[in-house]
Amino acid sequence: MNQIFSFDRAVLRELLAELGEECAAEVLQIFLADTATKLTILEANVHDRSLLKREAHSIKSSAATFGFSDLSELARHLESVASSLTAEEAQNAVCGLGRRFETVRQFAEAKLCGTGLQNEAYAVDG
Repeated sequence: MNQIFSFDRAVLRELLAELGEECAAEVLQIFLADTATKLTILEANVHDRSLLKREAHSIKSSAATFGFSDLSELARHLESVASSLTAEEAQNAVCGLGRRFETVRQFAEAKLCGTGLQNEAYAVDG
């Protein structure tokens, strides 16, 4: 995991308070699996601007739920410009979103999945 990304622990703490650790961990696993699937579909269908917009919206919202701010922002940007992108720009945007998701996925699997969810949410920033 070489890339730095934005992770808002306060958002994760709120989610833990609302759902509890077990349910939040389950939802995180679903987010990781669903987002990987969405990105695979997007990579194969970059010409479908409606699909780009819809899936980017979904990724934006889901990423924000866990505090993955920059992943959410990249998806928000793709959602807002999807209809005006050239084929090359759409491909580049989806690839960039995929790279950022991979960084998030690696972090989540290393730090949040299993018993680490609550520990990481309450870790001292530094």
